[in-house]
Amino acid sequence: MMTKLLKLLLFIGVLLRPVLGCAQILSLSEPPQVRAHNHVVSLTLQAVNENGRDAFAFNGARVAPVIRASPGDVLKITYINDLPAQSSETCAVNPCMDMTNLHFHGLTVSPNSPQDDVLGMMAKPGQVLHYSVQIPRDHPPGLFWYHTHPHGESHRQVLDGMSGAIVIEGMERYVPEVRRLRERVLVVRGRSIEHDPNAAEFRHDVEIPAKGCGGEAEKVEEIFTVNGKVRPRIEIAPKERQFWRIVNASSDRYLDLQMDEQTFEIVALDGIPLAYHEPQHPKRTTNHLLLAPAGRRRWCWQMWCSLLQISPTQISAIQNSSVQIQSRSKCMLSITVSRSTSRSTLSR
Repeated sequence: MMTKLLKLLLFIGVLLRPVLGCAQILSLSEPPQVRAHNHVVSLTLQAVNENGRDAFAFNGARVAPVIRASPGDVLKITYINDLPAQSSETCAVNPCMDMTNLHFHGLTVSPNSPQDDVLGMMAKPGQVLHYSVQIPRDHPPGLFWYHTHPHGESHRQVLDGMSGAIVIEGMERYVPEVRRLRERVLVVRGRSIEHDPNAAEFRHDVEIPAKGCGGEAEKVEEIFTVNGKVRPRIEIAPKERQFWRIVNASSDRYLDLQMDEQTFEIVALDGIPLAYHEPQHPKRTTNHLLLAPAGRRRWCWQMWCSLLQISPTQISAIQNSSVQIQSRSKCMLSITVSRSTSRSTLSR
């Protein structure tokens, strides 16, 4: 008999009781992946503005690639600032200058130029930065991410989606079974819709209620996407195990992950395999996980449920918002999104 795929629906939004609706359902997009050739990962990224929103562009498409490297490799990145000289957006420090650079979040690399130097390396519109980042030979494998980091402008640029995943290979040395599993890289991003001309459509797609649970009017300024899509469909066959790498690339929101009546296995936190420090305990089984802004996790799960990689940073006071991933069958991944009241995760 043919195996019937179970379809997971990812509901991204700020809501308290998500309800299935009639919005168009899109399949999860797989971002392009850049790999090393002769131990060098070479790529060109552009900072562009499209319809009033800043974004990364790669190979002519408005998309952030997954950068895959091994310990000992070098990242050679040409970063071109093609943002307009005058920005129409609002920054923490006005006026917006449309300056930009790159930060390689979580990587144990040099903070000096031309590596992870977020203070001295800065490109104004029309300028180009050349990064040469040496990954140490003893660097642990895991999930990391890159994003812009200009002081006063990074919060806005990250909300616009200027972020992407970095995978340092070698997880199978600590958890051999992941070698045989299908892998998915899921980048969860917050997206500001406060001044978006399609705000009403987005609110409808994620079914955000017009009022809060107390009946008071509640202004919704941000929705969530996975790999750039709102509510994408993720397919997995019954009893299939998959290896999910999840990064919370939002600027100030917490993700509360759980499976509906299921458990999953965490294999790494904050980009580091659990077995790196505890070889006798390479996995942790749970049904609930809080993922802080900038946090990464890796997990395995199947239908029954499976293996994961993710990671939290510091946890501060939070307010409840929410998001869900739901299947049409028995297994549901629920993501509750909480907002930090301190709003201090990224440089503003």
